[in-house]
Amino acid sequence: MRVARNRAKIRLTLWFGIPLAAALVSGGLAAPAEATTVATLGNVTSLVSNAQSGSTCALISTGKVDCWGNNNSGQLGNGSTTDSDVPVPAIGLSGVKALATSYDGGSFCAVLSTGNVKCWGANFDGELGNGNTTSFTLPVSVKNISTATAITGGDDGFCAVLSTSHVDCWGYGGEGDLGNGTFNNSDVPVAVRTITNAVKVFAGYDGFCALLSTGHVDCWGYNGNGELGSGTFNTSDVPVAVHTIANATAIAADRDDGTYCARLSTGHVDCWGYSGNGELGNGSTTSSDVPVAAVGISTATAVVGSADTSGSFCARLSTGHVDCWGYNGYGELGNGTTVTFTLPVAVKNLSTATAVTGGQDGFCARLSTSHLDCWGYGGNGDLGNGTFNSTSDVPVSVRKITNATQAVGGNLGFCALLSTSHVDCWGNNGSGELGNGTFTSSDVPVAVLAAS
Repeated sequence: MRVARNRAKIRLTLWFGIPLAAALVSGGLAAPAEATTVATLGNVTSLVSNAQSGSTCALISTGKVDCWGNNNSGQLGNGSTTDSDVPVPAIGLSGVKALATSYDGGSFCAVLSTGNVKCWGANFDGELGNGNTTSFTLPVSVKNISTATAITGGDDGFCAVLSTSHVDCWGYGGEGDLGNGTFNNSDVPVAVRTITNAVKVFAGYDGFCALLSTGHVDCWGYNGNGELGSGTFNTSDVPVAVHTIANATAIAADRDDGTYCARLSTGHVDCWGYSGNGELGNGSTTSSDVPVAAVGISTATAVVGSADTSGSFCARLSTGHVDCWGYNGYGELGNGTTVTFTLPVAVKNLSTATAVTGGQDGFCARLSTSHLDCWGYGGNGDLGNGTFNSTSDVPVSVRKITNATQAVGGNLGFCALLSTSHVDCWGNNGSGELGNGTFTSSDVPVAVLAAS
């Protein structure tokens, strides 16, 4: 039968002397639809999203960078300020090893294999580090940086860890953010004072903290809520030691309220700074200028903060469970309520989490099966579970994701890097954040298309 039908089609073409499709149409019949293959973004090694501006950049295995979404300040790096609903190459970049984004301004920076740094996008406070405050839609070289190994984006600036383990920062400095002994902005990198053994730098609210090779932590910048952990509420333009922390392995921050939490080598978590919603996890809503223990956490392997305006933290435990604390108006704590908790509470129905990611008013956990579960705000399809329900106070499964290796929180949504090196995104899409060729929000993951 299969052969006979093929022969019939051949005869029809010959009899009429015209292509089959045209013959069918002329005869009043619809031509069969041809299968089309849409190319998707591949060879991705890592993702960085700016949750405020709604832009995402992907590092490609070739050392190139592709970006998509909001482009009002040129943060896609393609020479324009037009939003893009598909990835576009950041022009002139090669040998990229790491990416970072600022929190408020809409800028990206890339560390190159040479140790140099290039940045693009908004530059109101000198956050591109190229000696002026003019925004650039194409990557420009940061001055006087040639040995960078890592980079971190702050509110309106960046800090780079150098191969010497020193730290240089540039951009906004009005709260002492640059750590160089002044409260001035700088459009070129300046050396952070006294830091000589930095392992990594973490950004908070108008300030930074450096994890040192000794396990100690030094912080600088705004301190109105005690977020420097130094035993005072005095803002500092030079690094100060966080009291009692001597064995930190990682730091998480609530970027809007001014809270830091450190995961310690013992598996405990200590937090300091603002606690109006119980962000410190110590049973109170009183801010603290020194670290206090998040009660009951003793097997944490990681701690993360949400990217909302109210403050929540979650700790992934060695058992695969997750405990969260703080603000819970959208169900961010995942414990079946929307009641704020000043002590850690267990996220329901999670026992195989291998990683946790914070988004805007919610979290997603990668499971040992490589699936994703999310909870919290979902009004823009943020949960990826096929609904636009405003919240879920317990984890729900993200549809179609079965091989996630990384998840990043974006502008009211998430993107997942898959084991195939492709990317799926879901949630808000008003500026093309999903990269799927539309500006329509999606409550299920959609594939990011190949760069145009």
